Amino acid sequence: MRIPFLLALAVAACGNAAPPAVEPVAVESAAVPFDARDAARMGEGRLRYAGGIVLRSEVSWFGGLSALRCPDRCYAVGDAGVFLSFDRVERNGKLVGIENVQGGALRDQDGAAGDKATRDAESLVLSPGGSDALIGFERTNSLWVVPLGQPEWRARQVYRLPEMKDWPLNGGAETLAMLPGGVPLVIAEEAAGGGDRPGIAIGAVKRPDGTRANLAFRYRPPADFSPTDAALLDDERLIILNRAFSPLTGVAMALVEVPLADIREGATVSGREIVRLRPPASIDNMEGLDIRREDGRVFIYLVSDDNFNAAQRTLLLKFELLPE
Repeated sequence: MRIPFLLALAVAACGNAAPPAVEPVAVESAAVPFDARDAARMGEGRLRYAGGIVLRSEVSWFGGLSALRCPDRCYAVGDAGVFLSFDRVERNGKLVGIENVQGGALRDQDGAAGDKATRDAESLVLSPGGSDALIGFERTNSLWVVPLGQPEWRARQVYRLPEMKDWPLNGGAETLAMLPGGVPLVIAEEAAGGGDRPGIAIGAVKRPDGTRANLAFRYRPPADFSPTDAALLDDERLIILNRAFSPLTGVAMALVEVPLADIREGATVSGREIVRLRPPASIDNMEGLDIRREDGRVFIYLVSDDNFNAAQRTLLLKFELLPE
């Protein structure tokens, strides 16, 4: 995400180097209410609060979480080139903690680690079979395929798509989602000239000779918001998480529903906003989103990026998305 210059210097100077191999990480969690000022408030609109926690760790590289996937075990990536996995702890349908946390550095094909300048991981999806992660990086505007279940998280392939080469240095591959048929979709946080954000559905166009081409489109977020993550609601709809910040009003988040049929070559999609949250709701710089279905119900998980700033928090939240 875009952060002030002095804060970026502080992040670069604090030595947030993750371990080279995957290892256990001690993480503490504490419950947070949906609204600290009103204990009876349990949601907004179609979102019903199903528990949330603030995460803390003594290790210097923990934080900056920018993407989230929770098929069963959860996975997250962070600004300092960190990859985490953990299990959720839920009781009576409420999120109350995490356990079995493991973390390590994202390593390139040669096994080298990096820092925020070269490992600013901002987005994440899992392959349809769950054996690989596809991770999007700002600054380098690249996509890595990283096998899971290995003693270290090392890239097997690195892709630099020509459509992404001019995406903003600090506003690139912020959002990834996996569309039906195993088609990755990536959206930039910002546009080089401002305005609608460029997006690509990778390999979505099937040519007559059987080869595939990328589909280019644009996404128009709500005014003053930027996209930070996305996940499929079902085979016909995508939910995009959007984040905003103002020195006067603080942080805000908005969920936008986009019909997949609207994502066509050259189209500009804006979708339909289904909910917006601001403090005193317990939110921060919300950057990661995943959606789970259980017994016909839809649950949304969100994670925040604390930017390694003591004034911010790493939040993991759970909501039920109620039917219309």
